[in-house]
Amino acid sequence: MANRMTVKLGTAADRVLLPIGGQDKAGNAYGVNNKYMMKNGKAILPIMGEFHFSRWTPAEWEEALLKMRAGGVEIVATYVFWIHHEERKGEWDFTGSRDVRAFLEVCKKVGMPVWFRIGPWAHGECRNGGFPDWLVQEQDMETRVDDPKYLEYVRKFWSKLAEQAKGMMCKDGGPILGIQLENEYCHAGGPADKSKGKIHIMTLKKLAMELGFDVPYYTATGWGGAWVIDDEMLPVLGGYVDAPWAAHTHEMPACENFLITPFREDENIATDLKQDAESEYTFSISKNPYLTAELGGGLQVTAHRRTYPFPEDIEAQTMCMLGAGANLLGYYMYHGGYNPKGKYTTLQESKATGYANDYPVRSYDFQTCIRQSGKLNESYHKLKKIHMSILTFEKELATADAYFPEMQPESTEDLQTPRVSVRYSDEYQGGFIFINNHQRLRKMQPIENLSLIISREGDVDVEITNIHCQSGQCALIPFGLQMKDCRLEATNCSLLTKLGDTYFFYIEEGTTPYFHFRDKAYEGIVVLTRQEAEMAYLLQDKLILTKHALYEKDGKLIILAGKAAEQIRYYDDKGAQHEIVLEAVEETVTPLVTARIVKQTGEKSVYELEIEVRDAANLHELYLHMNFKGDRAELYQEDELLDDWFSNGEDWYSAMKRFDYPKKLRLEIFPYKEDVYYDLEPRVGCELVEVCVETEYSKVIKGAN
Repeated sequence: MANRMTVKLGTAADRVLLPIGGQDKAGNAYGVNNKYMMKNGKAILPIMGEFHFSRWTPAEWEEALLKMRAGGVEIVATYVFWIHHEERKGEWDFTGSRDVRAFLEVCKKVGMPVWFRIGPWAHGECRNGGFPDWLVQEQDMETRVDDPKYLEYVRKFWSKLAEQAKGMMCKDGGPILGIQLENEYCHAGGPADKSKGKIHIMTLKKLAMELGFDVPYYTATGWGGAWVIDDEMLPVLGGYVDAPWAAHTHEMPACENFLITPFREDENIATDLKQDAESEYTFSISKNPYLTAELGGGLQVTAHRRTYPFPEDIEAQTMCMLGAGANLLGYYMYHGGYNPKGKYTTLQESKATGYANDYPVRSYDFQTCIRQSGKLNESYHKLKKIHMSILTFEKELATADAYFPEMQPESTEDLQTPRVSVRYSDEYQGGFIFINNHQRLRKMQPIENLSLIISREGDVDVEITNIHCQSGQCALIPFGLQMKDCRLEATNCSLLTKLGDTYFFYIEEGTTPYFHFRDKAYEGIVVLTRQEAEMAYLLQDKLILTKHALYEKDGKLIILAGKAAEQIRYYDDKGAQHEIVLEAVEETVTPLVTARIVKQTGEKSVYELEIEVRDAANLHELYLHMNFKGDRAELYQEDELLDDWFSNGEDWYSAMKRFDYPKKLRLEIFPYKEDVYYDLEPRVGCELVEVCVETEYSKVIKGAN
């Protein structure tokens, strides 16, 4: 492995303003140039997370958004699935989890901007890509083109949606900042004659504007030859760490998303629906900024592929995209959920509906940052530390162009050559080093004592030495960083955040940190371990370290934890440490669960579960924790399917509050199947191994307010 690498900085490309943008009611001006988005003329690097309101419980919308914000998400993206609102022709439903307006009101209340993905075709592993059955079955009509009959149906759908969203555009004081049209259009479906596609995507934009969807930004997914019209809408790209939709049941080749390379697309996205073997971009790469909307925050399992996104996978892919120059990080999904109950059919994608894959009926967990149970995944914490850096230093990052060393990995199977890039900002005279030392399902060689020389003709070279990065880890190292009246020339520490006049960094354990300054040293520095950085939340002018879910609501810091007493550590804006004791919760009655096998055949094993919860009012959540052997399982209350799970090698957690803490349930487990791909060790058999309940309580951190 090379111990010395050089990155030569070039001349930054000119910034060209695009004719896209607008204002909100408060007078904030939003715009974009060929490199980054802007607010009031200043560069921004937004973080966007996908969360489907109709796949979640309305009573928990607010908490979901607050958890997302605590993880660093600034914008919530959400699909509006047509079939969820007009399952039968002319029968409209905007109630309960389908209440679009109520969701937008919650977003407005908590101050969360919205990227409204209005379709009309959406995919999202939804039945018919979100199209109602009656629309798909309509005679004498072609969908997803300028067919007059189809456009009239779209007009009716969007008119109903516009009624729900009236007053919710940001120009009116509402939360909707952006609109996405269609999805993977002319890549996953759409006309074979792509000239029709170009006409149709513009027809959709004109119709949306006519109906009142007047927002600063319009976007369209741009991979695989999908249609994006320059100067009318911005292309958004994506990447997933694996392909659960692939038709085969063997391991994928080493994924290229773990290389830090210039502006690119993930060739594996939606290969189950892909129309062309090779498709070029329909938009200008040089004219548009590098924005993403579908960085895989996880992967949704299919019946035949139980891929598991390791937390290191999710972190590394994000770091690679950011290091390559991405200036909008948009995750799909960031928060998992449940398919709502259909009135006439189930609402998941399946082979029975003509698609290539079978998905769970209810579960849309996506193995992502916030799971379908509401529990936080390890990936949530790994991304949170990256987001913290972005939120604190977004102007320096967004204005920084990406440069790459001449020495590049030979392939994705090169596990020795360091994967490195540099983003440098002429405006701020500093930049950031991005290192990814992880390749999915492979083991990279540790990076030890790497020296990186950053040079520019006519300028003094900067050399960063003693860089260490363990296998499976990433680093984000600043150089030329202005810290008040001091400039940090070089360090081997990753940058976390700034609180008051204190700067927080983190480094691999066992590595000696150093800081070289140009003129004089800066005193207000705290160096954490990587593990501490992943526990950190930046809330209420405090850096709070906890493994639990933590968020701010109505001026209070809320932590979701078990019943035991715990100590929580935090730093103030002076860098001083403090400790707070979380008091224990007294449970009147400890919840219990008992299981009794009812029937066991070659087709399935059936269990009756009895849950004892006498003091549910004192709970925040109760999780039914199930360890079972088998292919999949279903959870019923009498004859109603509440939840289901395709085994991926993990234990299954089902949250009980949304079902009003049922006391009796039926669990049906189906036998393990041979011809299924697993990343984790499969659980062979057809039986319930263990079941228990775990309690969670909502506590106010009083000493930190």
